Parts: sequence; structure tokens; C-alpha cells
Amino acid sequence: MTPSPAEPADAFAALRPRLFGIAYRLTGSVSDAEDICQESWLRWHVVDHARVTTPEAYLVRTVTHLGIDRLRSAQHRKETYVGPYLPEPLVADRSGDPEAAAELSDSLTLAFLVLLDELAPVERAVLLLHDVFGYDFDEVATAVDRSPDACRQLASRTRRKLDRDRVELRRPDAAHEKRVIEALLTSTAAGDVEAVMALLAPDVVHLSDGGPDRHAARYPVVGPYRVARLLVNLTKRMIESGIGYELRITRVNGELGLVHALDGRADIVTALSFAPDGRIRRMYSQLNPHKLRHLV
Repeated sequence: MTPSPAEPADAFAALRPRLFGIAYRLTGSVSDAEDICQESWLRWHVVDHARVTTPEAYLVRTVTHLGIDRLRSAQHRKETYVGPYLPEPLVADRSGDPEAAAELSDSLTLAFLVLLDELAPVERAVLLLHDVFGYDFDEVATAVDRSPDACRQLASRTRRKLDRDRVELRRPDAAHEKRVIEALLTSTAAGDVEAVMALLAPDVVHLSDGGPDRHAARYPVVGPYRVARLLVNLTKRMIESGIGYELRITRVNGELGLVHALDGRADIVTALSFAPDGRIRRMYSQLNPHKLRHLV
């Protein structure tokens, strides 16, 4: 029996949130993930569906291959990038869109995505498909054109590599995080460096991505004093500039963060990760306008 045109379309629509979730985690880019989903749809539209045993397997393999290709083509761009290279953020305001329904979890945080950037494309794909999306190694092998044993060994090596670089973070606690963020905003506005330092973990790191067009720290800012001074000085400049920023606390990649908006469009997006003792351990600020185009 030949399926009606509506049946393949319905199958794709049902899988699109998961496909977007895979593509976004693979590339760290909303625009790339959307392009990959569109290209996958075009390929799905013309394939002989009678020969496709499992739509999900076909589409996941397609998205994975396209994502790996994107990662490889972006490698040179990342190597020559000005300053830290951070992913494009997802903000909670998009959670009603199919593309943004990316199965929010620890695997969506900017802290995790930054770790993934240290992996080779196939390593990243194998880890995500197995450890995050729950596909068994036979399914992963089909998606990346490797044997199940090779995928199993690759996943094991990749986990060890990530464990070496991973820092311990606090489980999400929205009420506590909101209190800390509000205290941070009050302290920076008051210019109270010591009060800001009290909110920061001893090994705090601030990363900012301004790309080639925005002024931002070109290297990670490390330690409570340096990070506190940076935040106080930036806040002072914002206040003195008279620019009417709209500031709101919202979810950035599943964690509470900050959005500075101008004329309704995000201008700076900051994600925060917390240490087990509740202090801020990592700050990721995205200022690159090309990586914020998808946000309104």
C-alpha cells in the first residue's frame, strides 16, 4: 500500500522536535539546526517511502550526517574565530515553537554544549545519540556508518574525555538561582565588588562571545575578583550610556539566565551555571549579533 502524502508529512512533523534537538546539540547553532531540518524534510519528501522501514531511523541518520558535515565545514571558522566561540542560545520565549521543543535537559545547557565543542564530529554524534537520546548502539551505528562495537568504544573514550574537563554543577533550583541572580543585579548596579564576589565560586569563569563585530573579552575571565570587576564595570557603562536596556530573568538553554534587550530584540544573552554550594561557577555571555538573530 502506497502511503498518502499526508502520512509522511505527519511522520516528519511528529519527529521534528527531536530532529531539531539532535541537530542543535550537534552544531550548537539554531540557524544550522533549522537548515538541517529543512534539508531533511526535502530529502524525506522525495524518498521512496515504501522502501523506508523506519521513518525515525531514516530521518535521524539524515540529520546526523548533515550535522557532522556542518561541524566539519565550521572547523576552520572556529579555529580562526576572534575570542571564545559559544553556541547560539535558546531562550524560553521560544519554547512554544516546534524547533525550540528540544527536549530540555542537562544536555541542553551551554556548559554541556561548550564541552561538546572539544569533541570530534563523530564523537559528538555518537555520545549524543546514545547517552542523550537513548538510541542503542546498533541504531547509532546505522546513523554514523560505524560498527556497533566501534561506536561503543568511541562512546567510552568520549565519556572519559568529558569527565576530565567537566566541573561539578548544582542541580537546577529555580528559586535559589533567581535569588542569586537578583542579588547579582543589585550588587553590580550598586558597584559593590565585594558583594558580587560573595556570589561567585572561587573558580568562577566568565566567557563572552562578541564575534568580530562586538567588543568583548577575548579570553576567559577567571576568578571572583576579576569577574566581579568586569561585571561592575560593564553595568556602570550601561547605566552611564543612557541606553534603555530591557533586562529580564528568563530560561537560557534550560537554566535561569539574563537577557538584555534593545527595542524588543536580544542584545546580550547570559547563561549561568551554579556550583554545588549555590554560588555562580560559570557565566556564558553571547553578544555576537549573528548568533542572536533568531531571538526577538
